[in-house]
Amino acid sequence: MTLTAPVPPALPGALRDELVRRLADVTAEARRLLGVPAGAGDLAELRSLIAGLGERLTAAGSRHAGPLREQHEAALDRLRDRFEGRFEALDRVQGAIAELRDITVPSTMLARAPAALCNASRFERAIVSLIRGGSMVAEAVHFTSEDEDAREMLEQLRANPVVLEHPLIETELMRRRRASIVVDANLHARVDRRLTELMGWNSYAAAPIVVGSHVIGVIHADRGRIHPLDVLDRDVLWEFSSALAHAYETASLRRALRREREQMRQFLEWLNARSGALTDAPITLAGNEQPALIPPEPLDQPLPLAGRDDRVVFEGLLTRRELDVLRLLAEGRTNKAIADALVISSGTVKFHTGSILRKLHAANRAEAVSRYLRLLGMSTP
Repeated sequence: MTLTAPVPPALPGALRDELVRRLADVTAEARRLLGVPAGAGDLAELRSLIAGLGERLTAAGSRHAGPLREQHEAALDRLRDRFEGRFEALDRVQGAIAELRDITVPSTMLARAPAALCNASRFERAIVSLIRGGSMVAEAVHFTSEDEDAREMLEQLRANPVVLEHPLIETELMRRRRASIVVDANLHARVDRRLTELMGWNSYAAAPIVVGSHVIGVIHADRGRIHPLDVLDRDVLWEFSSALAHAYETASLRRALRREREQMRQFLEWLNARSGALTDAPITLAGNEQPALIPPEPLDQPLPLAGRDDRVVFEGLLTRRELDVLRLLAEGRTNKAIADALVISSGTVKFHTGSILRKLHAANRAEAVSRYLRLLGMSTP
């Protein structure tokens, strides 16, 4: 049968399916006992069926009917409170992540993540560490209690990075891409003893920060030195870690796009200035009689075409090898001929050609050659 949203959407798929199955079995058996037709199939119908069973037992004179009905109702209340609490906890996490998304600098986002996690959950202490050179290096720490100095703890954690090696539990988290709880850190065989003693951990949770296909960091969190954790704490941490990774990746992409846009703006300004300098250059008309010219200093490589020194014109725009390829393109040579002349492979010629087209904003080789000749003050064919 189909149930009409009896479970909050915050439940993972497998848990929700199991709850739906159990609810369907219970309501079907209750209908059979009462001889009533199928209803909506939700918690409200189940309450009605339980009440009907209780009334029937009472009518039959059962002295257990009242207590049994109360037990069922209490169980339903606990179940409802549990899932409503879960939904509210995960909703608070999403609210915290929404605030972090407003931060445009990825490093600042990570620095504020521990405080955001603690403010939106039952966690009292949180650490964000980045993976560097095979070790976990603490990036940011937050303690809700004012009795502990988070800055001093951060310095100690940075001075003692945890080397990620088997059989540490963090290596397993990174491999499986999931969160986990250490119920008793004093007895657990796979925890880092120095880190556990430094933090005074008894029970804590940890989750990887997965950006794309790479684990860039790990979040550790606890509810203080004495409070144990439960499954909800683990799920809250995993929800926060997953959402943080997505927000971090988005901020990084936006930052890269802004950097590319700025570089493109600077290039266009340079190109406009260079084009203006060529256009505004004075033209001197020479008479019939010319004084003898002093021969210029020999160049390392003679220009293949008569005109201005292309190394001066394209300085800072094209590399020396790209300029070599462009000269030969202007002579009309094929990729193979260019490769033979420069003693490089045809694939390398294609790579340099693509780079030239991109830097000159040319759609094809002919357009690149045309711009090359025009910038040198030569007429195009």
